Amino acid sequence: MNHTTSFTQALLTTSTSDLSPLVPRRTSTESSKTHQADNNGDLSGRSQLPLEQQQKLLDVIDPSHSSYHAAIEQSSTSSDIESFPTSAQQDPLFLRKSLKSAAELAQLRKTGPNGRKLSAFYEAQNELIEELLSPVEDKSDAAVAAEEERLLKLKIAVYGSLGANVFLFCLQLAAAILSGSLALFATMADAFMDLASSIVLVYAGHAAAGSNEMKYPTGKAKFETAGIIVFSSLMATVSVQLIVESCRALASNEHSVDLNYLAIGCVCIAIGVKFVLYLYCQALSSYPSAKILAQDHRNDLGVNSLGILMVVLGSRFAAWLDPVGAIIIALIILRSWVNTAYEHIQMIVGTTASPAFLQRLTYLALTHDPRVQQVDTCRAYNAGSDFWVEVDIVLPPDMVLAEAHDIGEALQMKLEQLPNVERAFVHLDFETEHKPEHRKSK
Repeated sequence: MNHTTSFTQALLTTSTSDLSPLVPRRTSTESSKTHQADNNGDLSGRSQLPLEQQQKLLDVIDPSHSSYHAAIEQSSTSSDIESFPTSAQQDPLFLRKSLKSAAELAQLRKTGPNGRKLSAFYEAQNELIEELLSPVEDKSDAAVAAEEERLLKLKIAVYGSLGANVFLFCLQLAAAILSGSLALFATMADAFMDLASSIVLVYAGHAAAGSNEMKYPTGKAKFETAGIIVFSSLMATVSVQLIVESCRALASNEHSVDLNYLAIGCVCIAIGVKFVLYLYCQALSSYPSAKILAQDHRNDLGVNSLGILMVVLGSRFAAWLDPVGAIIIALIILRSWVNTAYEHIQMIVGTTASPAFLQRLTYLALTHDPRVQQVDTCRAYNAGSDFWVEVDIVLPPDMVLAEAHDIGEALQMKLEQLPNVERAFVHLDFETEHKPEHRKSK
């Protein structure tokens, strides 16, 4: 049995675990019910496609099949460059045959107690297929204009947050001084760190944009990730200091709060501004800078609301509630930014990409060219906020260097067009009976 046949059979019998984390993991009983409910074109269960469809898949994948080469040659010699790709080019493995319609999903929901789980399973499978078949990059004028508009909105989000944080820091500093509340001092410290974070992100963006290729051959995209780690560490330090000061106030039992309407008004204005900024930045959360700002604004909404609540309770009922509120706020800030620091440290270290992203990379490499016989290795790992990709493909051993080079270079350029891919490396080989590539001995 050749390698392409083995791959096809593996594709036809892919287990549920191969789709994690996009689809829910099922028990053996649920898997058995899924197999019985549908034995036609399941990418995720253990069911087999009908022999006719299996033969069609083999016809497409096997480079030696004459009909496959005929279709490719016909498409490559077409004089109409702008013509739409054929069905085989858009979906060479005929994955769309495994899509479940809305009617089929609705019928599954009515099959019994596990119907909703089965429906969710196939909905996730539909999403996976659509993701695999989606174009690498939309270069239409409309798409380019939309991306430019999003980048402008991102710039507004970053600089708008910077200006707003300067204003809000002054407001909350005034509120904390007027009331003498430790809880409001905690929110003021949070506002100061918001200002510092905006400055760090703006600086990191400028540093990454002005890259010196001689001094930084791989660019300075990691500056943003490093800046977020530094900022998170500062936030954690400030939180610990607030906890210490609040504990001292509780121990001395001499703390009092002088609440006034001006202080309350300042905090309420801050809450309103933060809510608007959160909605704006959340809409742009696909960008790392906007995502971290949205997280920051969301945290501030809870922190400021809790702060004003504890100030009111401390002034009306018991003064010790104010330092307790400050401790709670500091713990919330500490937990949030410790998690953020850990997440971005993992990015610097180089954690692997999600299974769904690796599946798409493998699919793109396998279907890139009919002369690609196998995908030997596929890796993707963080190098800052974006990924570096390594793909090893197998080509015929008698292929000339020029052809092999063109195939590999075209695949590299295709992979680098994917969102969040900073760099792609494509290794060409003629067999798979060797040790893994590029592994440093330990």
